[in-house]
Amino acid sequence: MKGMRTMREDRTRTSRHVFVGIYLLLVLPLLGGCRTSGSLQSDGLPAEEYLVGGGMVINWQAPAEGTAYLVEKASGKIVETRSMKRGDTYDFSIASTGQAAEFEKVMGVKLSEARLMLYFEPAGAKRSGL
Repeated sequence: MKGMRTMREDRTRTSRHVFVGIYLLLVLPLLGGCRTSGSLQSDGLPAEEYLVGGGMVINWQAPAEGTAYLVEKASGKIVETRSMKRGDTYDFSIASTGQAAEFEKVMGVKLSEARLMLYFEPAGAKRSGL
């Protein structure tokens, strides 16, 4: 009969809707960026006053509770954000050619040209009103 769906078709359609919903929940924040802090600049990156380190090998200890942002400066992309507690250690390195290839694919920047910068915003940082 035209216009009637079987139970299998309904399950398939429901599965597709669930998949699309989950996909959108995961992808849309990446496309639009996350603006969780007023201390971020208009481009969504932390202000220079929060710069605490950088390079291809990072081992840094948080002086207080806050958020660490690892940024690839040439592209302006945030590589990672991490909530930190006082004394937590932020470790980062690219230890294999596989990791390097994945970094280049995701960031769109050759590893040899990448400028990784680590920013830290303390939990009580003054907000800039953005």
